Amino acid sequence: MTYINGITAERIASLLAKSDMTQAQYAAILNVSQPTVSDKLAGAVQFTAKDIRATAVQFGVTTDFLYGLTDERAPAHAG
Repeated sequence: MTYINGITAERIASLLAKSDMTQAQYAAILNVSQPTVSDKLAGAVQFTAKDIRATAVQFGVTTDFLYGLTDERAPAHAG
């Protein structure tokens, strides 16, 4: 990996696997090519903030979870 936060790529790869989503399907969500997704998951290209937000919305997880700041996947509910 070329950047420090490899946990982001690991967590996204895990979410893709658990949801049976292909890299091509994920690429369509991010509006990038499948090879770009492959590079992002391999750590050769960083995920952008826009990528992280789209991923969080798609999978119902927090951006903090994707960045490895917490192990809690779901957002806390006020109430």
